Amino acid sequence: MDIHGENKHDNFEDNILTGLGTSRRMFLKGLALVATAAGVGGTMSGCGGYAEIPEGLKFLDEKGYAVISAFADRIIPRGGPYEIGALDVKVVEFFDEFAASDYPEVQKDFKSVITLLEHGAPFLDFKFKRFSQMTTDEQDEYLKGWESSKLALLRGAFVGLKKLCMMGYYSNEQVWPHIRYDGPSV
Repeated sequence: MDIHGENKHDNFEDNILTGLGTSRRMFLKGLALVATAAGVGGTMSGCGGYAEIPEGLKFLDEKGYAVISAFADRIIPRGGPYEIGALDVKVVEFFDEFAASDYPEVQKDFKSVITLLEHGAPFLDFKFKRFSQMTTDEQDEYLKGWESSKLALLRGAFVGLKKLCMMGYYSNEQVWPHIRYDGPSV
């Protein structure tokens, strides 16, 4: 701990913006704020207009559902390695349930990551589209940028979302026959 009560391990020196040791949480909140301001300001094409969401979701709103759906579909697409994809086995609903059961502070981080993923393209990749409105090729390129980013924050957010999608996918019994898994031996 330093004199300000911050854990020095929560700071990252590789900050492309300032190099001033900004905490990950503050950096993420700052980027999310900038991205949200840009979206609210109308500089993004097609602001608003998200599709309705299924009933019963506890955490995701229309934007969150659209973003996580697009992300999950790019990570585990239908007809990819297996016949069925993430959207066929309700990976987004799994994400929603998982996030809804987490601590409020972690839920805020999920919301920030969703906002950054959706509205961060102009700042991170110079694309002036929302993530959920990009073509699949554009989404793949954008996500590869997150996956290989010099910013540990973006890499970590990508890995975290990907792991949740994979957990939701492979824990679903509908997937098991496709991967030749007979289920847990009891």
